Amino acid sequence: MPPYLLPLSRTSLLTYSSLLTDPSGSYTGVLADATAARTKLQLALKSVADNEPGASALAVIDAVQVYLPYLKGIIACLDADELLFRGEPNFPWSSPLTSYTLSSPLLQLPSIHSEHLFVLLTYILALSNHAHSILASLPSFEPSPGQKSVPHMSAEDDKRTTAGLSRAVDLLCQASGIADWVSENVSLKIDSVKQASGGRVGGQKWPIESNRETFKGLSMMLLADAHLTAIRKLLLPVLPHVLFSPPGPPLPSNHPSPSLLAKLYLHVTSLYNSSRALLKANSSSSSSIEVDSVEGEMIVELKRYLKKENQLSMALAYKWLGIDSAEGKSQKLGEGIAFVKESLFRLEDMESSKMKSGIKNLSIKNSEKKKEERKNRVGRLEREIEDTKAWLRSYTKLNDTVAFQPIPPASSLIVPPGRPIFTAKPFVSPLSKFEPTHRLPSPNAEDEAEQGENGSAGAEGEYAGKGNYF
Repeated sequence: MPPYLLPLSRTSLLTYSSLLTDPSGSYTGVLADATAARTKLQLALKSVADNEPGASALAVIDAVQVYLPYLKGIIACLDADELLFRGEPNFPWSSPLTSYTLSSPLLQLPSIHSEHLFVLLTYILALSNHAHSILASLPSFEPSPGQKSVPHMSAEDDKRTTAGLSRAVDLLCQASGIADWVSENVSLKIDSVKQASGGRVGGQKWPIESNRETFKGLSMMLLADAHLTAIRKLLLPVLPHVLFSPPGPPLPSNHPSPSLLAKLYLHVTSLYNSSRALLKANSSSSSSIEVDSVEGEMIVELKRYLKKENQLSMALAYKWLGIDSAEGKSQKLGEGIAFVKESLFRLEDMESSKMKSGIKNLSIKNSEKKKEERKNRVGRLEREIEDTKAWLRSYTKLNDTVAFQPIPPASSLIVPPGRPIFTAKPFVSPLSKFEPTHRLPSPNAEDEAEQGENGSAGAEGEYAGKGNYF
């Protein structure tokens, strides 16, 4: 169930007083604070990696939010030459989305922009994982595979679930917005760094996280996850009907429009398709780096997740298109049967592929966790298959006895465009904790403070008098 629980980066300790020189002596205190803030982030990530008690994605989010204003100040002071690197800078980070034969190595990445990129990547992944943890903590109303009894749903459970779904949607939209912002404002700064390093970092290819397309693809994936979570919230009022009534017609009076559900699922499918295309292209080519030093491959688990969620969303879109055709004013029962049949075909094909994949991958690492994931996925598919079969049986019987409408071939069905219900939440970069001391006075600080209101966020590290150093 979306969102996917994403792996987080790892990093090691770093001391800014050792990495940077402060010719004016003006930044000794804030550099110590920046080191402390980064150490807090490193420890939060280590706690998550080690499964320590109390470790959470929320702790990582808090640490990033404390560290980012310091990092922004350091970048501005480096731009103004008020802070200087003592030598070639190296920022240690692992790349959680890049596939490696063994464990993900700790890469020594050059440039402060690499640090900025991976801190924001960590922010994005942690926001998604926090949404995942919120959804996982909600009351479960759907019976587990093989379970016949249905959990009770109280008014308090309904209220808590509604709030949790809303919060998860907000977090995923926020993560999507940050990923889009990084693709436009930070990723492009890494290209020159990659060229200067010959396309290699410590003997390794640059990870896929260093490419703009990765963040574009992540943004679309997270927005698709947000829409699927919003669909869960949309269907919450009819959940008692779904749980306690046999599947099939008629729909309850308070059921969301089948046409709306179909278009939402079609939009989700489009987002997942675009995400897969961007991430696949990212793994196979690069516009600015030599072919033999192209970024690595994306982890197979994320590839599999995107493919399956894309397939499932498309199958459910066909189901709701069929219900809309049969239940709508035009009552095109034959067309409705064709759509539902196509939905069932796609769902059963997914189940067959999943069973084959499960047998093939029994020996991979973390097999117990993956067995549980397979069990949950098959259970989810089984419920959708049984539901779709019930609709198909009802419509087929009605057509054979009353309507006698011809059933068109699937190839002749017209699929409408999808429909979004929200967009990614625009990211406003936080104000710097400190800024260069020698610069022309300007009202930029006030402008930055007003970015959230007027939506005209400026580029990272821009300030009046940039380049006019004293």
